[in-house]
Amino acid sequence: MNLKLDNKFAIVCASTKGLGFAVAKSLLNEGCEVLICSSKEANISRANEILSNEGLKNFHSLKVDLSTNEGVVKLFKFAVSKSKRIDILVNNCGGPDQGTFDDVNEEQLINAFNKNLKNIFTLTKLVLPIMKANNWGRIVNITSTSAKQPIDSLILSNIMRSATTSFSKSISNEYARFNIMVNNVLPGRILTDRILQISELKSKESGIDKRDILEALGQDLPIGRIGNPEEFAPIVTFLCSEMSSYITGNSINVDGGLVKSLF
Repeated sequence: MNLKLDNKFAIVCASTKGLGFAVAKSLLNEGCEVLICSSKEANISRANEILSNEGLKNFHSLKVDLSTNEGVVKLFKFAVSKSKRIDILVNNCGGPDQGTFDDVNEEQLINAFNKNLKNIFTLTKLVLPIMKANNWGRIVNITSTSAKQPIDSLILSNIMRSATTSFSKSISNEYARFNIMVNNVLPGRILTDRILQISELKSKESGIDKRDILEALGQDLPIGRIGNPEEFAPIVTFLCSEMSSYITGNSINVDGGLVKSLF
């Protein structure tokens, strides 16, 4: 299938490892020009090396902290310095602090808001006028299955991911007439740093070996195993493409059957 991504320009946030990196690679392989970013120089250097070694050259990289307004504006200005078009925006960010309602405080709530919602709102607001002027755009938010089925001890993630879903649905209704499609993709148990952190926390609490916990996290899924980022990236790439021209306002699980709801 030709996804018609040649000559499209994409911003992929938090894209030097994990889900974001897998998405960036997938878009690059489809002929897209991609801007990757991270707040850590070491992660940028590693990503640049991997992409270059795989013969992928049509990318730009930037060190930036997207939890601040200054960082979001810096990313936007860098993007428009590289391309007159911003066709695709993939909003992605690491999860907020773990904890139950008893565990977390107001400061952590504000940090989660800045890191997992405010930056998405701000960057999307900057990008949408360009997409509207071009009468074409794709916005995909990488959130979490916690938006549909809250996860124990991740109350901040449950709150922020659900809010992102509501935000996305609202703007999808407003901008569909400009050929701008807005969707969410909800990863479940996929082997990323987040899953490793959760397994380490459970290991400390229970005394069970982390490897056994990781195995158990996969065994109770219908598919019987934890996923990997390369299995997640293709659906995001499809939603970024011309072929997704009649799909908007949706939240699609990539979770091995984890979420038990009908919708």
